[in-house]
Amino acid sequence: MNITEAMEARHAVRDFTDQPIDAAVLDKLRAAVAEANAQGGLDIRLVHDDTDAFGGCPTHYGRFKNVRWCFALIGHDADTGPADLDKRAGYFGERLALTAVSLGLDTGWAVLHEVAEHDDFWHLADGERMPAVIALGHGARPGRPHRSRPVEELGAVEGAGTLADAPAWFVSALEAAQLAPSALGKQPFRFTLLADGLTVRAEALEGVQSDIGLGIAKLHMELGAAAAGHTIVW
Repeated sequence: MNITEAMEARHAVRDFTDQPIDAAVLDKLRAAVAEANAQGGLDIRLVHDDTDAFGGCPTHYGRFKNVRWCFALIGHDADTGPADLDKRAGYFGERLALTAVSLGLDTGWAVLHEVAEHDDFWHLADGERMPAVIALGHGARPGRPHRSRPVEELGAVEGAGTLADAPAWFVSALEAAQLAPSALGKQPFRFTLLADGLTVRAEALEGVQSDIGLGIAKLHMELGAAAAGHTIVW
C-alpha cells in the first residue's frame, strides 16, 4: 500500500509481539527517518530495545506492552516557542508512522514522562525536547478505528455557513483529517479555506497535545488534497 492508503489502514496498537522487523523494512525506515530529520530540522531516532524501547519512561496516557521499537521524536524548540516543535514532531512523526504502516507494521503514538536519556538510544542535548514517541512493530491484535469528528466541525469556508459550496479537494482533505490520530481522540484542530479559494488556515484548538495533533492533521490534509489533485497552500 502507499502512504495515502495507509491513512485508512492505520489504527493505534499498544500491544506488540516478539516478531522481529525485517531487515529490508528497517533499511527503509532508517532512510525515512533521515529524510524526516533533514526536511523537518529534527533529530528523530529509530530505537530498538528488546526490553523496552521507551526506556522505562511512563506514558502520559495508555498502557503499552512489549514495545521493542519506536521512533523517538526529538528536536530543538524554535525561537517562536514550543508549539513549532510540537507541530513538526506531529507532521513528520505521522509521516513515519504511515510509512511504517505501508510496510506492514503497526504503530501507536505516545507521550512519555522523564525522558532525559535512554542508555545509548537517546540523550537530550541542551534545548532539545521529545514531544512524543511512536511505538512500532507487529501488533498482537489489530487496532480499532478511532472516533472522528464530523467534517463540518473540522473545517469551514470563510464567509460561508456550510461546506456545501466547498471545492471537492477541500472536502477530500477534511475527510483525510478525520483519520488523524489525536490525544484522547478529541481532534482539537480546525481548518478554514480562505476567501481566495486557495489558502487554508490551520488552527490548534484547546486540548491535550493539540499542537502535535495539528501537525498530524496537516499531513493528512495534504495527503487528502493531493489524492484529489490539489496542493494545499498554508
